[in-house]
Amino acid sequence: MATSSRPGLESPPDPAPPSKPKAVPAPKPVVVMPVPAAKPAPSPVAPARTGVVQRLRKRQARQLVLRLALFVLLPTLLAAGYYGGLASDQYESFSHVTVHSSELRPSLGIESLLGITGAPATRDTLVVRDYVLSRDMLARLEQDHGFIEHFKQPGADVLTRLPADATFEEAYEYYESKVRVDFDSTSGTLTVRVRALSPEKAQELGKAVIRYSEEMVNQLSQREREDQIRFAQADVDKSEKRLVEARKKLLAQQQKHAEFDPLQTARSAMMLRTEIESELARAKAELMEAKSYMTDDAPRVVALAARVKSLSAQASQEKRRLVDPKKAGGIADSMAEFEEAAVEKELAQKSYEASMTALELARSTAARQHRYLATISSPSLPDDSTYPRRGLGVLTVFVLSFLLLGVGSLLIASVREHARV
Repeated sequence: MATSSRPGLESPPDPAPPSKPKAVPAPKPVVVMPVPAAKPAPSPVAPARTGVVQRLRKRQARQLVLRLALFVLLPTLLAAGYYGGLASDQYESFSHVTVHSSELRPSLGIESLLGITGAPATRDTLVVRDYVLSRDMLARLEQDHGFIEHFKQPGADVLTRLPADATFEEAYEYYESKVRVDFDSTSGTLTVRVRALSPEKAQELGKAVIRYSEEMVNQLSQREREDQIRFAQADVDKSEKRLVEARKKLLAQQQKHAEFDPLQTARSAMMLRTEIESELARAKAELMEAKSYMTDDAPRVVALAARVKSLSAQASQEKRRLVDPKKAGGIADSMAEFEEAAVEKELAQKSYEASMTALELARSTAARQHRYLATISSPSLPDDSTYPRRGLGVLTVFVLSFLLLGVGSLLIASVREHARV
């Protein structure tokens, strides 16, 4: 075996060569003890790297604290200072109204499928809501109560105060933040909220909003009633004009044919013709009977023949009077023209009567007020400011600042990571 080069280890002695062939005992195995590995010598760079890491961590901690102070703590302190000492108190007046209707209109379509009752009143209530939030309402409040000037007063803080050079559109956007209308679909009521810088002004503006809304509802109802009466009156005038024209046409037919009632004349002519034909039939029968036992020149036969001839001529004349295809202006023509005029006059009379009934119904319906604004609770007089909500405002600023800082840090880290790649 080869000797070990490590210190402390002894190699076993080489066996002597045998002199005689004889059994030689097996050599004992040599046990090599493991030598522990030597520890590496400490590198002089490790302490320096550890110090760099610690300094880097301290710098990151300082940057984090600085960002928190700058982007979270500072906005929160500013918000606390504003809400605590600068923000102007705002008072809110509440009122509840609804629109009632005396009309019974059946709901149709999807309203009946959904089981919605009082759909006309619901629509009218929504109309009131839209009117309260309209520019017309703002214009009336400014004209009568100085809504815009009230919020431009120097006593309000900068964030609450409306700028002195604000346009009407800017004032309307501001108005939408001070006047709110909530609709309850279950009860069909409106909750009107009006904010102002003083309790009295809030109640004053709330009462004005309710009064103007009531005037608008009354105007709509009055306009609808007037429209109904005007339409009914126009229908009556039209029917009356038609009736007058039909009467004139009928009178012209009477004057043209010199007949008051050609239909009655035709019935009389038919009756007369029937009687003449009956007499003619009897006369012919008597003539045939007389000829059976008398000669043709017998006085009775001659008289009966003359009578038959006279009755035949009279029957032909009555027939031509009723219907004569070679002569116009007979009873048939006059009866056809008169019947057309009479039918037109009858229809015009019925139309006139129906329009008069509709006019009377419209007038009786207009005597009642269809819709009216019912005030459930009058605008309240607030005894404490409800805005701004100071604690909620400070908490909102703190949460938003913290979220924005987190989102910004993530975006910056993402940009740096992509830059390394």
